[in-house]
Amino acid sequence: MFLIKSAWDNIKFHKKRSILSILLIAIASAAILLYRGFVEYSEQGMAIGFIQESGHIQAAVKDFWDKKNTADLILTSNDLNKLKNVFEKIPEIENFDSVLNFQGIIGTENSSSIFWGSGYDEPHSLGAAEGVPVFEGDNTLVLGKGLFKSLGLNLENDNYVNIMSSMGEEGIAAGSFEVSGNIDTGVPQNDAGFLIASRKDILEFFGMPDTASYIRLYLKNDKDVEKVESKLNSIFKENNLNFEGRNWKTLNPSWQQISNLFNVQFTVISGILCVLIFVALTQSLSASFMERIGEFGTMEAIGLKKSLLILVLILEVCILSLAGIIGGILLSQAGNIITQTFDIKMNPPGSTSYYLLNFFITAKAVIKTQIFIFFTALISVIYPIYTIKKHSSIKLINYNIS
Repeated sequence: MFLIKSAWDNIKFHKKRSILSILLIAIASAAILLYRGFVEYSEQGMAIGFIQESGHIQAAVKDFWDKKNTADLILTSNDLNKLKNVFEKIPEIENFDSVLNFQGIIGTENSSSIFWGSGYDEPHSLGAAEGVPVFEGDNTLVLGKGLFKSLGLNLENDNYVNIMSSMGEEGIAAGSFEVSGNIDTGVPQNDAGFLIASRKDILEFFGMPDTASYIRLYLKNDKDVEKVESKLNSIFKENNLNFEGRNWKTLNPSWQQISNLFNVQFTVISGILCVLIFVALTQSLSASFMERIGEFGTMEAIGLKKSLLILVLILEVCILSLAGIIGGILLSQAGNIITQTFDIKMNPPGSTSYYLLNFFITAKAVIKTQIFIFFTALISVIYPIYTIKKHSSIKLINYNIS
């Protein structure tokens, strides 16, 4: 207790110096945590965008995703009923909907372009960046922003387009639809030909019975994706059903590529940041203790052993670093308070919606960061400890740091 009291008294005696040291440690800690939190936010935002579009898992006819021509690999009304019976028996599944892919030519009186479209059971869930989303039965379309502009459309006027497409053995179908809005998926290449419609309207357009290209499954918990995917494929195999399930990460390999890019950037930038923090922190704390070498010499002269002096020094830096670490955690959490107060929103890569900026600070990130900060602070007292051990109390009292 005597040593702790001595360390605490020294910190209080050098109040300004101690506050500056704690502030430096807190800022260093918060800087790493906030950057890690932003990278995590970007990854989570991408995941939300991809899951929103493709579902947690998709189920389709086997080899649907491996063949270029999938027009014949569609789910019939009988297939849809079989799959729905399977889905209803899996408690982890929250809801599911069917999607029908189609493609062809879309045009106005002045221009035309190819398109790749999808008909959804609930197309309004995808929203619209401008205009009104598609609702079932209203015979409207939402186009990708690039396609919308290339056709020279304007939301201030009534916009009608003609589309020509074919589906399986139904032959070529042509008709007119109203464009109610446009959507920005964040991928210009996709927006150049993307089209959203109501599946019910598209089935009526082709004069087809209830069919779909695949079914999207949404789970109650993101962590159950691999478990449910494995369960589905086991059920299909055991019951000799010609279906296959794939998770959203497999269906969107670009997510892993972008995620890896984010993490490489984080590793490089945080590495540079850690080097700068290490140099600044060790130099600052070491210089601060070296300026007090005479004080430690006086403590030794009045009877305190060198070993106890060193323990007091270590206790001081531990108290300062722990205070700084707590301050850094609080400071990093203040980042989220600021974003909420000023309603700062961002559009994560891959997402079509804007979300409140939130620094996702995980327990793992906190532990790794604080261990680095704590040991950096301990390293900073190596040279002062070496100086105390090397010199006598008289030399320490008269020690000149210059």
